[in-house]
Amino acid sequence: MANERVRSTSTRGERDEIIVDVVQALAEADRLELEEVEYTLYEYINPAVLTELADHDGGNWQFTFEIADHDVTITSDGRLFVDGVLCRTDLALCRSTTQPAHG
Repeated sequence: MANERVRSTSTRGERDEIIVDVVQALAEADRLELEEVEYTLYEYINPAVLTELADHDGGNWQFTFEIADHDVTITSDGRLFVDGVLCRTDLALCRSTTQPAHG
């Protein structure tokens, strides 16, 4: 089910870790083991959107979507919320290493 699909995509690289993080947070919100989740991200959202967000380098953003009676929010500073509850603060997102110039 969801676990099998997530594992197959997570081997593609670090940028797909965001998909695994979201599914794990949803499983925890439902008080389930990852293998017990009966839905997939694909039923609600194209997971490629999440990997594109993880690769996005620039500006502040927030992305919210609904999945299986949950509201999921991901922010540009690497935070993941499920139903308004902070679940992760360390999502693997691309971040600029350039520091602002001070004059």
